[in-house]
Amino acid sequence: MSNSQRHEDPSHIAGEPVQDNLHKRVPEIAHPTASSHQAVQAPIRTKSRWAAVMQTLLVVCALAISTTSYIMVDSVSQQPGEKGLDAHEMLVRIEGRVADSICTEGGAEIIIGSDYDQNGILSDDEVSSTTKVCHGKEGLSGPQGAPGPVVEANQSLLRINPIQPGNESCPMGGAVLLAGIDLSDDGELGDDEIHTANTVCNGVIGSNGINGMQGVDGQTGASALVEQRQPHPSVCPVGIIIEFGIDDGNGGGIAHDGTLQTGELLESLNVCSTPLAYGPITDMASGSANGVTVNCDAMVWMEQQQRILISGVDGVSGCELWVSEGTEATTNLLLDINPSGDALPGRDLSFNAVTTNAGERMFFDADDGVHGRQLWVTDATTTGTQRITDSGTGIVLASHSKLALWAQGVVVLTADDRLVWTNGTDTSSVFSHPMFGNEASALLNNSSAGLSTFATEVLYSNGPHLWFSAKDTQGLEPHLLTTSGDLLSWDLNPMGSSAPSSPTAVGTGAVFVAEANNGRQLVHLFEDGSANWLTSLTHQGTGSPTQHVGVALGIHEVGQYLVFDALTSGVDTTVWSHNLVTGQTQLLSLDILAPGDWAGGYVHGGLLWFDCVAPGVAHEVCTSDGTVEQTKVVTDLRAGIASSNILHFAAHSETLFVMASGQIDGQETGSCLWYFSGTGAQLAYDPWEGSGNNSASGTYGSLVMSEHHALFMSHDGQRGHEVHAWSHGTISGEWLVWS
Repeated sequence: MSNSQRHEDPSHIAGEPVQDNLHKRVPEIAHPTASSHQAVQAPIRTKSRWAAVMQTLLVVCALAISTTSYIMVDSVSQQPGEKGLDAHEMLVRIEGRVADSICTEGGAEIIIGSDYDQNGILSDDEVSSTTKVCHGKEGLSGPQGAPGPVVEANQSLLRINPIQPGNESCPMGGAVLLAGIDLSDDGELGDDEIHTANTVCNGVIGSNGINGMQGVDGQTGASALVEQRQPHPSVCPVGIIIEFGIDDGNGGGIAHDGTLQTGELLESLNVCSTPLAYGPITDMASGSANGVTVNCDAMVWMEQQQRILISGVDGVSGCELWVSEGTEATTNLLLDINPSGDALPGRDLSFNAVTTNAGERMFFDADDGVHGRQLWVTDATTTGTQRITDSGTGIVLASHSKLALWAQGVVVLTADDRLVWTNGTDTSSVFSHPMFGNEASALLNNSSAGLSTFATEVLYSNGPHLWFSAKDTQGLEPHLLTTSGDLLSWDLNPMGSSAPSSPTAVGTGAVFVAEANNGRQLVHLFEDGSANWLTSLTHQGTGSPTQHVGVALGIHEVGQYLVFDALTSGVDTTVWSHNLVTGQTQLLSLDILAPGDWAGGYVHGGLLWFDCVAPGVAHEVCTSDGTVEQTKVVTDLRAGIASSNILHFAAHSETLFVMASGQIDGQETGSCLWYFSGTGAQLAYDPWEGSGNNSASGTYGSLVMSEHHALFMSHDGQRGHEVHAWSHGTISGEWLVWS
């Protein structure tokens, strides 16, 4: 959904202190490091392309030699075994090297060994060999020559030719790595442009193990495999990914089939011959017009299809469904759902990914101009984008409709007050799900017959549990449907409706905010039908029952604590926690106000991250682990009492990202992408650099993380608000960049 336009100038917001402290000591803000040179477009020192090619080949050859030596050693059994089950896996670890006396320009260290303790981690006492690969030194400057014509350097390229099993040189198959300079500048390495060729063979199948104590033959050893694939074009336009593993069938793969499957993968080496990609990837509305706007800014990454779905406008077709592989050249209108107007795909329900029996499918709402707003599904192809029909009429939605993922499909609240389940192919009432069978479905339909006003407050799932609000004879109360066919109901407020809200999964149950005799409180519902009220909050100023609990921040489980927001005094909410072990509920800070008002809360690294307002820093990022001592402000991105306008949180692996406004050396960045490291918040990517320039990143849409990049909507001063991508491999160390 859309966010309203934020003002970058300092301004009063709820709970913000009066601006009477214009001069204060400001914590130092970390500057962009070399790892984020793409974001600030620092000049890149060009090194010899031949040195880069040779460096890559050295890495590959070192790994190949180490792999072969491991297989040769491992094929000779030295200890009696039982069916070969005590064999040890080979592990490969790649670590970057900073500049030192050995590698003056930095480099990488390839570490190989056997996983003797079988914990999947290569510890120091398991290492059998290490290989250091150093970046080449930059050559000294030569004497200045006469001016000549400006000629762009030709690109160095890699080409991989597979070797099929049965080859005389590589009996188990492998690959030939060819390297050279693209003299013809056609983007392909021709035969006459090859300078070096190196062969990497798959490992030979190990010999049978020695008979065990009970005389049972050992199993045949699995071969080591080396495979290559191309990087995603939106991350590395020219490069290679080399994967290493054992053909042992781990992770549900097929053993000894000569193919490296996901579960058999041990390590990979990612090499890119250019800086990792970043920048705008769409120009749906050409020029300075906006490609996204209010109610037309839904976006999602489809992992299986490796594509991005976007709600966008081009100024001709209206707001329709677009698809992209992460580059501007691959961004296209997928389907003009409403030829006569705006389809507004994802306006109310956004895009929702589900892995069905037919593969990954994305469910969303759209209006085709004929049937009104209904539920649609897509597999990111034109023919696979269809309106879901329910007895030929479709699933009609209302503005208050909700959606939850459940039982390999989705459950939606329809405009005519029904809970309908669908996987894109099959559609039924949620109480008549195909997994229940006829008898169980008849019982469920009978027991749910008295329910109405479904999911006006809650529609939420965690695993096999589908939680929803519905009105019965007692009022609006919470209910639970399980994939086992159990339907449970609670009567939390005998005096009227409990109106449950803000659900969060805790164990096999869920915690809600619900109405009690003393106002809105936290209650824990269990799958056996029992309930436990957790809090007894009151408004300290008036003594009246609390009415605003878990509204903005919501409820988040952090260790043994539930952290939430509540209005218990004054006019601003504060941050609270409830200890699930001791039962204690406490106020975490008197100074931190309005928690989660703009960006909500995000649990990462054992902490809850949220936007907040605090004295001396205004609107910034706060964290909490549920204790008073560790609930604090962690940024001052815009020095002093200027608000940083925190908009969105998202994480990839161990790195947390945030959309916010900040300063670098006193210069305003406007709203852009930041990330947190051990030294605090650092600038990742500013789409529109320069003094006074504000790209207004995150004004539309949200921050979406894929395995490749951070995706968000922004403008760069030339085109309007469009989708931008920033490859987070720049800071994760997952890539060797040899440009």
